[in-house]
Amino acid sequence: MSVIEREYANQNADLLEQIQDLARSHRSLLSRLSNAELLADAIAFKLVRLEKYLETGELARPGSSAPGKQKESGQKREELRLLADSGVTTVESRPRSDGLTDVRIDAGKSFTLPPMLADLLSVLCLHSVPSDDRLVGWKTIDEVAILLGKRSGRLFTRHAVTQSIYRLRREIFKRGGANPYLIQTNRRRGVRFALKSESSGRGRRQGQEQAVSTGHA
Repeated sequence: MSVIEREYANQNADLLEQIQDLARSHRSLLSRLSNAELLADAIAFKLVRLEKYLETGELARPGSSAPGKQKESGQKREELRLLADSGVTTVESRPRSDGLTDVRIDAGKSFTLPPMLADLLSVLCLHSVPSDDRLVGWKTIDEVAILLGKRSGRLFTRHAVTQSIYRLRREIFKRGGANPYLIQTNRRRGVRFALKSESSGRGRRQGQEQAVSTGHA
C-alpha cells in the first residue's frame, strides 16, 4: 500500500469515527428531548391547576369533578374500552431521518411520535405469550422496561414505563384521533396494544418502508 493510499485509509477511518460519534450524540439528544417532554407535560398540568385556583379560588385535584360529570366521563371511558376490545388490523410505522416516526393505525390519519413513544408502541405491538382473544399477547411492565432498554441503550424504571404508557395513550388520541384504550392495561396481565395477532406476520413481510405491528422492519 502506498503512502497516499494509507493516508486516504486513515482519513476514511477518522471520518467514520466522527460520523459514529455524531450518531451517538444524536441518539442521546433525542432521548433527552423525550424525557424533557415528560417533564414539560407534568409542569403544564400543575400550571393549569394553579391557574384554575387563581381564577376560582378552588384548587382542582387530579380526577376531581362534579358527580354528574364523573358519571358521564366514566360511561365514555367504558364505551371506548369496549370498542378497543375488538382490536385493530394494522399499525404502520415509518422511522424518519430526523428521529421521529410516522404512525398510522388502520385507516386513521398519519401522525408523528418522538423516539421513545415510537419504541414503546413497537414493543406493545410485539407478540409474546399467546392470548386467547386473537390479539397480541400481554407484556409485564418489567418486560416492557427490558425491551425498551434494549432498543434505547438505557435503563427504564417501572415508574418511567407507566408514565410513558399513559403519555402514549394521550398522544395517539391527540395526534392521531385513535382510541386511547387501544393501549390496554391489566393489573394481573400487564399491558399491550390491541392489535389483531393474525395481521402481524403479514405486516412484517411488507418490508422496511411499511413495518406493521412491530414498529420497525
